[in-house]
Amino acid sequence: MYKKVTLLSVGLVVFTLLTGLLFTTEVQAAPPDKVKMGLMFGLTGAASPIGPLQLDGAKLAIKEINAAGGVKFGAKRVPIESFVKDDESKPDIAIRRFREMVDENKVDVIVGQTFAPISAALNKEVKKNPVAYFPVNVVAVNMFEKNEMAETTFSIHGCAYSIGYAGASYIVDKLGYKKIIFFGPAYAFGRDQWAGAKAAFEKRGIKVEYVESPVGTSDYTSYLTKIKEQKPEIVMLAHWGVDAINVLKQTYETGLKKTSKIWFDWMTNAFGSGVPPEALEGVYSLMSWYYDMKGFQDAEIVKASDAFAKKFQQEYKYPPDPYSAMAYEGVMEAVRAMELAQSVDGKAMAKALMANPKFNSMKGQGVWRADHQPVFKYGAYVVVGKGASERKDKKWDLVKIIGAYSGEDYLPPLSTLGY
Repeated sequence: MYKKVTLLSVGLVVFTLLTGLLFTTEVQAAPPDKVKMGLMFGLTGAASPIGPLQLDGAKLAIKEINAAGGVKFGAKRVPIESFVKDDESKPDIAIRRFREMVDENKVDVIVGQTFAPISAALNKEVKKNPVAYFPVNVVAVNMFEKNEMAETTFSIHGCAYSIGYAGASYIVDKLGYKKIIFFGPAYAFGRDQWAGAKAAFEKRGIKVEYVESPVGTSDYTSYLTKIKEQKPEIVMLAHWGVDAINVLKQTYETGLKKTSKIWFDWMTNAFGSGVPPEALEGVYSLMSWYYDMKGFQDAEIVKASDAFAKKFQQEYKYPPDPYSAMAYEGVMEAVRAMELAQSVDGKAMAKALMANPKFNSMKGQGVWRADHQPVFKYGAYVVVGKGASERKDKKWDLVKIIGAYSGEDYLPPLSTLGY
């Protein structure tokens, strides 16, 4: 009996040592010589007003990380090597580029996207090939559903539902308007905004007319003329990319802006600078961030935003777009995930982020939710467009901040997404 116990004990000790050795080897695996990061945006096509600005934000983040020595793996710092692809604003091309980056370039992480349908398509690819994926555009709300969101996808810019919900809430609660028309495009970005706006309006007992333009529309004159005839107090516009610039211009050209207040749901520098000052003057909008936060109530936000804006402008000679800022933050979160996990494995990075969901940003503290989108201290900022006489810089001094939307109700309830 004694001999049997001894042999068993020896066997257990050997087994423990071997498994401990294996575990130690796995955890303390040698860090890579470099991190390979794929950057893919809509550099041409319908997304081209925004894609290049996102790329600049991502490149600035990588430059900063590399200047500091690289990604920290224990005592070693590892540089980031980037691979840039143009998805051409087309999902089929984006899928092909994604597979090229994974199979040929052997990237460890992908940051990118400008159009929501492309993010949704790549999220499905990530389910099959779990590389760490950080879309930095605004994506479709159904991508955040529990059965849809890939384990290794983290979308830092949230969904268009939130844009519509926050805008509608502000229009009713702060501006007091009740006769409202919502005009949007027949694609996911516009329809998700309408879903959010509709939820906010219904909660407040407000009935709103919905008007939709087909995909590919460039002349909105007939729609805007009919809207003008109905004399709404305010019109919500939900277009994107080249469409956004066209509808803003034509709202001014048709005279609708003279008879109704205009609320453009989601403003960017690219859109605002793409129209004459008189077309932007007095237009209410939401922005996810703005480069000139002077006068905003939160001094820490002003300081963080100014610091980024100065670095960006020094590098590129123009002020950062909100989408430049979110691309920068997306890269930074990808790097934080690698450093937390001490690994470039997508699943390990995902687990590390969810175990450490809080992070700092120029929008205040962010906290990753179960659906892999963050709650920020400030979800979005409310702005009003400046006319020519107000501008210190004719091209880039576009808006003034008049408020902010904060709180988790900016995002769709987790219960509606299957959590």
